[in-house]
Amino acid sequence: MRFRTGHRLEKWLEGGKEHLFDGYQGDPAAWYQSLAEPVALEIGCGRGGFIRQMARLHPETQFVGVDKVLAVAAKAAYGAHLDGLRNLSFFVGDVDQFGPLWTEPKVKWLYLNFSDPWPKKRHHKRRLTAPAKLAWYAQWMLPEAWLEQKTDNPEFFEWSLESFRASGWEVAEVERGFPPGDPADTLSGKFVQTEYEARFRQQGQPIYYLRARPVR
Repeated sequence: MRFRTGHRLEKWLEGGKEHLFDGYQGDPAAWYQSLAEPVALEIGCGRGGFIRQMARLHPETQFVGVDKVLAVAAKAAYGAHLDGLRNLSFFVGDVDQFGPLWTEPKVKWLYLNFSDPWPKKRHHKRRLTAPAKLAWYAQWMLPEAWLEQKTDNPEFFEWSLESFRASGWEVAEVERGFPPGDPADTLSGKFVQTEYEARFRQQGQPIYYLRARPVR
């Protein structure tokens, strides 16, 4: 991802420091252990538009956005600071590095929104819905937790659907194109649009969605 920051990164880091943890500089396992209550977690949060909406809708829930690019997460954290969202924080890190270190169930909802589809076959293991990553999510998630995926890429979606099923997950809901709607009272993010989703919908592209959880 190319993301120009110029002099703004320093401002974002300073303003958003109470909302930001850098897993490249700190201890990702210790940070995870320190979580005092279950969280709703977005992997690949980008600039945080989706999870900021969720934090506003559900002030009683602690939200965490994860992104591997420091500048992107720093801007999202600065946005949370400006919005006064005390129930939102951001973790900087790569799931391939911290995934095996998080060994307790602390997640009550997990969101994968418009993840990189890694289209080349040799890169499929990098997909956020690859079996190895689903195994990590399963150990993070509480028994009642759900995972939601949204994407505009039909090939990636069908591949992901098969990955969930082959990994023994219960797939409770599948939508291959659905209209916008009002956000639910639950922690579902199905009808909370990301920046990408709003753009894709304007272009007339269908949005693919699933909701799943590991079978205990």
